[in-house]
Amino acid sequence: MPIPRPEKPAPGFPSLTPPGPPLSEAAPFPFRCKGCGSCCRGRRDLVLSGLDLYRLSARLSLPPETVAEGFCDRYTGENGLPALRLRPRRDTAACPFLTGGRCAVHPARPLACALYPLGQTISLPDGTVSYFLQPAACGEPIPGGTLAQHLEDSGVKAREPADIRWAAACLSLSEWLRETPLAPLARKIALRRAEKALYFHYRLDAPFLPQLEENLAALRRALSPLQK
Repeated sequence: MPIPRPEKPAPGFPSLTPPGPPLSEAAPFPFRCKGCGSCCRGRRDLVLSGLDLYRLSARLSLPPETVAEGFCDRYTGENGLPALRLRPRRDTAACPFLTGGRCAVHPARPLACALYPLGQTISLPDGTVSYFLQPAACGEPIPGGTLAQHLEDSGVKAREPADIRWAAACLSLSEWLRETPLAPLARKIALRRAEKALYFHYRLDAPFLPQLEENLAALRRALSPLQK
């Protein structure tokens, strides 16, 4: 049976509870990061998508699973799917990529970092992306800055199609796993195969999104025989 497509609204990735109405992209947004590193310390909530891991892997020239083993905690998310979050350093409780007070992977930083101080939701199935302002105690003003410019400068806008597809894929797979009867061993196999398809089975010399589609198609074929 193929993985079903999403049929109801669902939070995107990363998901945050909207504190108010979404911002218009034309709205004034006079914020610029000062590079103080405050948002890089004392956090265990920096969840990665497959695209985040792919970008970090390309930046570090390491296979995705090697990066996950070296810098991430692997766990089961609230949606029942395998998930990754950055593992803080034991000595400083800071992001493992914070070096000398600066981000060592800044061009490939995860979406949660690029969004700061914004939250993002993705409504499915239409894929509408909304942005919300989160509390921030740092930054400096940019006269005439807009949300659209911030999204462009931070690289968030360019990655929107992949983030939308990722959110839809995770919702579909989560629903399939919840609704499909699987024996315990079959479920364990399904989750391992899902983890590889979502995070690890990528060539770093090829674009992410086409590979995600290939992985999802292969995953659908692999999951079908596991059903009771």
